[in-house]
Amino acid sequence: MWTYYTKRIGPPKKKNRENIEVTNFPPIYNDSTSKPIKQDHRDKRQTVPTTERLQQLFFSNSLADHGPIERKIKVQKKTVGRKASQGKVNEETALAIKRHLKGLRHLAPETQTSLLVDNDVLSQLRHQTFNIKDQALNALLDLGGVHGSVAQVEQAAKFLQSLVALREEDGVGALAEAAREEALGGRGEKMLASSWAAEGSTDSQTSLTEEATATRKVPAAASALNEGFQQRGPKIRTRRDSTKTQDVTHGLPKQRRFMVYICGGYRDTVPERQALRENVYPRLYLYCKQRGYDFKMVDLRLGISDPVTEHHDTVELHLETLRNCQKTATANFFIFAGQKHEVPTLPVQISRRAFESILAVVERDRKKRSRRRSQAYDELAFSSQSTMTHSDAGNSFARQPSPDHQAAEGDHRPLAPQGSTTMISNEATVSRTSLTDGEEEGGGGGLTRGWADFDRDLTLLQAWYKLDENHVPPVYRLLPVSTHHPDFLSRDAQRRRRGRKAWRTSCGQLWAVLRRSAPEALGDEEASRLLRTVLDCEVDQGLSALSPPEEFCHCYKRIIPDLLYNLRSEHANTYIDLLKGQTEVNQTHNMAHQRLINNIHRKLRHTNIYERNVGWGKKGLSPKHNRSHLFYTDRLCSHFQRTVTSSLNRAMELSRAKEPFDVRRRAASREQQREEMMRHIRHAHALEKQHVFRQAVLEDIRAAVESGPRKPILLLGEAGWGKSTTLAKAALLMPQWIPGDVRVQLCFVELTAESRNVRLVLRSMCVQLAQTYSSHTHISEPLALLASELHTLLGLASAERPAVIALDALDELSEEHEGDVSWLCSPLPPHVYVLLSATTNSTAARDLQKQAEMRVIHLPPLTPEEVTRGLELRLEADSRQLRPQQRQLLRQACLACPSPLFLEAAYVETRRWSSFSAQESLVLPGDLAKLYETLLSRLEREHGENLVRRAGELLSLSRAGITEDELLVLLARDSGVRREVDAFSSRRHMSASSSHSEDSLPRVPSVLWARLRRALGPHLMEVESDGTWVHRWSHTELGRVAVQRYLRSEDSRKIVHADFADYYRGSFGGRHRDVFQPLAWVLDEGERSGGSSSGVKRYAFNLRKLHGLPYHLVHSGQIMPLMNECLFNYDFLLYKAWGLSVLHIEDDLRGAVIPEKELLDVDVLSQVLLMSRDVLQRDPCQLASQLTGRLAQIVTQDRPVAPGDPCKFSHLHTLLAQCQRSSLPSLVPSFTCLLPPGGLMYSHVAGHMSPVTAIAACQDGSQVLTCSQEGTLRLWDLNKGRVVHTLTLGDEDDDGSSSTLPAADTLTLCLEDTLVAVTRAHHLEVRELDSGDLLYSESESLDVPVVTCAADGQLLVVFFDGSQMVKVFDLTDSCKLLCCTSVTLESEPIHKDHSVLLSRHSVKDYQQQQQQQQQQVSSE
Repeated sequence: MWTYYTKRIGPPKKKNRENIEVTNFPPIYNDSTSKPIKQDHRDKRQTVPTTERLQQLFFSNSLADHGPIERKIKVQKKTVGRKASQGKVNEETALAIKRHLKGLRHLAPETQTSLLVDNDVLSQLRHQTFNIKDQALNALLDLGGVHGSVAQVEQAAKFLQSLVALREEDGVGALAEAAREEALGGRGEKMLASSWAAEGSTDSQTSLTEEATATRKVPAAASALNEGFQQRGPKIRTRRDSTKTQDVTHGLPKQRRFMVYICGGYRDTVPERQALRENVYPRLYLYCKQRGYDFKMVDLRLGISDPVTEHHDTVELHLETLRNCQKTATANFFIFAGQKHEVPTLPVQISRRAFESILAVVERDRKKRSRRRSQAYDELAFSSQSTMTHSDAGNSFARQPSPDHQAAEGDHRPLAPQGSTTMISNEATVSRTSLTDGEEEGGGGGLTRGWADFDRDLTLLQAWYKLDENHVPPVYRLLPVSTHHPDFLSRDAQRRRRGRKAWRTSCGQLWAVLRRSAPEALGDEEASRLLRTVLDCEVDQGLSALSPPEEFCHCYKRIIPDLLYNLRSEHANTYIDLLKGQTEVNQTHNMAHQRLINNIHRKLRHTNIYERNVGWGKKGLSPKHNRSHLFYTDRLCSHFQRTVTSSLNRAMELSRAKEPFDVRRRAASREQQREEMMRHIRHAHALEKQHVFRQAVLEDIRAAVESGPRKPILLLGEAGWGKSTTLAKAALLMPQWIPGDVRVQLCFVELTAESRNVRLVLRSMCVQLAQTYSSHTHISEPLALLASELHTLLGLASAERPAVIALDALDELSEEHEGDVSWLCSPLPPHVYVLLSATTNSTAARDLQKQAEMRVIHLPPLTPEEVTRGLELRLEADSRQLRPQQRQLLRQACLACPSPLFLEAAYVETRRWSSFSAQESLVLPGDLAKLYETLLSRLEREHGENLVRRAGELLSLSRAGITEDELLVLLARDSGVRREVDAFSSRRHMSASSSHSEDSLPRVPSVLWARLRRALGPHLMEVESDGTWVHRWSHTELGRVAVQRYLRSEDSRKIVHADFADYYRGSFGGRHRDVFQPLAWVLDEGERSGGSSSGVKRYAFNLRKLHGLPYHLVHSGQIMPLMNECLFNYDFLLYKAWGLSVLHIEDDLRGAVIPEKELLDVDVLSQVLLMSRDVLQRDPCQLASQLTGRLAQIVTQDRPVAPGDPCKFSHLHTLLAQCQRSSLPSLVPSFTCLLPPGGLMYSHVAGHMSPVTAIAACQDGSQVLTCSQEGTLRLWDLNKGRVVHTLTLGDEDDDGSSSTLPAADTLTLCLEDTLVAVTRAHHLEVRELDSGDLLYSESESLDVPVVTCAADGQLLVVFFDGSQMVKVFDLTDSCKLLCCTSVTLESEPIHKDHSVLLSRHSVKDYQQQQQQQQQQVSSE
C-alpha cells in the first residue's frame, strides 16, 4: 500500500543520500480538464502516456472534488512536480506502480516522456499473455530470467516472428520497430519489449472478419493476443471509426421527477441495497416531495436471486429501465460491486452468420474427435508446435511433452485437445460469468473431450436455438424455457423449482459451449459482446450514455479482506465464486469479475469510485447480527444520501419564497395549467404519427369545416375504431383548412385525472381562450359560470383569428357532474369550429344529438386495403416478416374485426411469433374482447395467475391510474399474490441460502411488476397526473374486459376500493406512513437553507390522497369514514381547499349524499361553503374563520333534549372544535359574526369579460339584462343561468364600420321587454333588444337624464336633472314625443338613488284622460 504525505507531515525518515533512487517525473497537469486530450469514447485513456496516467491515478490531489471554484483554480494554475495529497490505492494498483516504476528507473527522463503505453496496461495485463511473450523475449535477448531449452527458444523466435508479421500486415510494424530502436538502449530493451508485448492484450480488440479468419495461418493464440495492437503503435495510433459519445444532458426533457438506478450482484450486495431501500429511499423521497419533485429508486435485483425468465428478456428489461432513469438530469446510475461475479445470461438472439460459424467449429471438432486411431494422435503430436499449457503450480506456461515422453515419465494426464492455445487466449479475453451458487459451467473443463461431447454440444445448440426467418435479417433465437422444461411454468411449487433447476443446468451447458467455440468462430471481441452478463451491459450503458459520466455515475466497491480465510463458511459462496464442492476460489470467475472492475476504473474517474473494507462475520455480511456491519451500512447510506442530495440540489430549480401567499398560489396554478395543456399537445402529436387510416373521413371533416362553422362536427364510432387518432390528425390539419391565424384548443378526455372532470376541462379551455383573445380576463371556478364564460370567449373569435376546439371521448367524462355536455349545445358564434368524438351508443352522443344540431360523421370499418397497408407498415417498421400462413391468419382476424385498435393489438401478439412456431399453436380470435381475454390468459400462465389478476383489478378500478409504489404495496395486500411470490419466485431459495432475513426483503419484488409491465407493452401507458406518474390502460376497453373477468360482483369491486382507501389512510404504511401519505409535505425555508426555522413554509400537497381517499371511500360504500376523515376533518378540508379548490370539496359533498337517508350536517356544510366560496377561493386559510363565524351559534344551540338523546348535528361539533386548534394561524371569532346558513341563498352568473355597469330586470323576473364596461349587453335566463342573447352598443361610421360606445349607466326595459332605454352621462338612446337598431337618440342635453317607463311600458318618461324638464315618449308609435314640459315641485324630486317621483296616479287615470281628450277633439 502506498501512502504519500503532504505538507511534510509524516513519520521521520532516515536520510541516506548514497542509496536514494531518484525518479524524475515528467510535467503533469493539475486536473484532467486543464489540458484537453483527444480521446476515444470507448477507451478514454488509450492516448495518455502511462507515466502521466499513473501519476494522475495516485498522486492527484483531486481524490475529492471540492467544488467548481477550486476546479477553476486548478485549470488556471499549472504546476510542475507538485506535491500530492495524502491518499491510498488498492494493493493491485500499488503492485502495478512498483512494477512499472522499476522498469522506468533504467530509462533516461527524455525516454520516459516518449513512451506511449496504455494507461492501465499493467493492471489489465493477462498473466498468460505476459508470460508467453516475456519468456520468448528473454530467450531471444538473453536478458536473464527464466530460460528454457533450445526448442523453447526456437519456438519463441517463431512466435515473435508471427507477431511481427501480423503487425507489419497492418502497416505499423516498421514504425513501431524504428521507435523501439530509437528509444531503447542496453537493458531497457527488456522493459520496452515487455511493454510492447503487453500492449497487445488491451481491451481495444476488433473482431476478425470471415475473410481474415480464413486466410491467416498463424496460431490462434497469436491472433487473439495481437488484435488490439493492429490499431496502435508506440508513436502512431490509429483509431476506430465510431461516433463520439454525445453530451446529451442538454437535450434531456425537463421533468419534475428524479430516478436513480441501482445495480450490483444478485446475492452479494443485498445488505447494501436493502439498507438503501429501507433507510435512504424514504429520506430522499421526502426531500424531493417537499420541493415539488417526484423521486424513484429502481432496484430490479432486490428480492430475487437470479435473472431467469421465461423469454430471457432480463437484459432488455434492465437496459430499458436504465435508459428511462437516464432521462433525468441528475446522478442516476449507481454500481455496487463486491467480490463475486454476476450470474450468466445467454444471448437471446444470435446473427445467422455468427451462429452457423459456431456450429461449424463444433462440427469440425466433432469430426476430428471421431477418428480414434492411435496414428492420428502421433501425427497430431508431431505436427503441433511445442504447445503451451498453463501450469497451476508455478503460475506460468510450460511446454507440453509428447505422449511418449508422458508415458516415459509416468504422467498419465490426458492430452490437451486441439486448439488448447485458443482456449488459453479465450480465458484472458472473453467475459464469462459464474453460475448460481458456484455451479460449474460444465463441459468437461480441461479434460479430454471426445466426439460424444461435441455431439452433445451440437445437439444442445440446435435444440435451444432455432432460426427465425421472421426477423429481417434472419437470426437464431433462444427458445423459451418452457419449451424443453415445461415444469418451469407449472403451478405446482415443487415442480416449478425442479424446472428452474433443470434450466440452470442447461444454461450452464449452453454457456460452456459458446465460451469454447465462439472466440474461435467469431473472434474475441465479438465473442465477448455475445457473452456479456446483465451487469456488463448495465455498466456499458450507464457509463457511456451520458457525458461526462462523473456527473451521473458512481460506484461503491466493497472488499472483505479476510474472506479468503473463511472459505469454509457456509455463507462464503454468497460473496465469492467457489469451485463446486470445494473451498477454493474459482479463478476463472474471479478473473472475469476483475475485468469488470477494471472496466469500471477505465471508464469512470477514481473520484467517483468509493472503496470500503469490511470484516467477515459469522453469518457473512449481516448488519442484523454484527454491529460493525451495521456501522458499515450506516456510513454507506449516509454517503449515498449526501451524494444524491448534492446532485439533486444542482438539478432542482428552487427559489426562496418572497411573494405573498396568494401570488405564489396563482403562479403555481398557472404552471399546472400550462403543463396540462402541454401534455395534451404532446399526446396529439404522438397520435398523429400513428395515423395511417381514415383518409376518406379526413376529407369529410375538411368538407364540413369548409362549409361553415355554425354546426359542431361529431365523430361517432365503436370503441377502438380510431376516433382519437382521427380527431388528433384533423385538429392538427385545421390551420391548413381554415384561413387566418387559427387557434386550436385540444383536450383528450381521460388522458389525465384532471381531463375527466367536466369543470376542469371547461376551465382549461377558458384559460386557453383568454390567453389568446382576452388575457386580462378573470376565469371563474363553478361549472355554470365557466359555461357562460366559454361562450363569451368564443364570441371574441374573428375572421383573422378563428378558434378551433377539439374534444375527444366525451363519453369518458367522470361522474362528478354526471358527464354534463349541455354546455356544448348552445349555438356557436361566428368563426368558431368545434370537433367532438364519442362512442356511437353512449349517453353523451345521444344527448348531443338531441339538444343541438350536429354534423355527424360515422367512422366506417377498415377496408381490406387499409388492413393490408397497416400491417405492411408495422412489419417494415419492426424489420419483421411473417410466413404466408401466419400473414393470412393475421389478415383474416383483422378483417373479422376491422378496427385500428384490434389491428394494433393483434399485431402486438404476432411479435411473439417466429418462423418455427407451430401453426396449430397460433390463435387469434376475431373479436377484441376475446383477444384481450387471450392476452390475460397468456400473462397469467407466464407471470402468475394471482399477480396478473390483482394488477388488472388495481389498474381498472384506480382513479385515472396508479403509481408504482401504490401498486407494489397493494399487490402485497393480496394473500394469493403473497403465496404465489413465495412459492414460485427464487425468493425462497435466496433467503434459505443467505444471511439475510426474509422479512427484510420486499414482499413483492419490483422486478415482477417490471416484467409484467413490459409484457403488456403498448396496452399500458405511463402519464403524469396529480403531480406524479401513474400507469393506466392505454384503452378503456381492456379495463372493461379486466373488470368482467376479475370483478364481476359489486362486493369484489368494493373490496378493491377499500384497499385503495386503506392505503391512502396509511393503515399499512409502516413506520414511513407520514413520509409517503401525508396531506402535504411541508418544508421550512430556514431549514432548507441550512439555518434555523424561519417560520416561512413551503407546502407541496399530496394530490393523490386528497383526490383518491374520498373517491375510494365513496365507491367502497364507507360513508361514515368519509364523514369522519374527510368531509368533517378540518385539516383535510383546509389542505384540499388550499391545494385544489373549495369546489372539489363541494364535489365530495355531492358524492356523500345518500338518497334514502338525509344528512343534515352535509346540507348545512354545503350551504356554508357556497356562501363562503368567493372568500375561500381567494384565501383558503380563512376556512376556520368562515366556519366558526357562520356555525358557532348553530352548534352552541344544538343540545340534546334529554340526557342520552343525540344532537341534531353529529359532525359539526367535531369540525368546529378542530377549527379552534387550526394548524395554521387563523383569526377565529368567538361568536357568530357572519350570515348563517338557512337564509336567502344566491347564485352567480358569469359571461362578461369586464365589470358590469348596469342591470335591468324583465317584467316576469325570469330574465335580466346587463351591460359591461366594454359596452356589451347580455340577456340572461336566470332559470338556466346562461346568456340567451348578446348585443353590442355601437354606431356605424361613414365608411360602414362600427365603433363601440362607452358603457351604459342605466338600463330600462320597456314595451313588454322588446325595447331598452340606455343612458350614459348626458346621452340617451332607445334600441330594439333583438336587432339592436337605434330608434331614438339624444345627446344635446346638458343635464343627466333619468329614465323610467309607465303605462305597462308603453310610455318612456325622461326627467332631466337640473333643468327639471320632463319628456314623455310613446314607444308604441316609434318613440313619438308626446309632451315636453318643465315641472315645479314643492320638494326635491331627485332622491339619493337617482329616482324621481312623477305621479301618484295609476295608468288608468292617464288612459281615461287620453280618451276624454280624443273625444273632445272629435266632437270639435
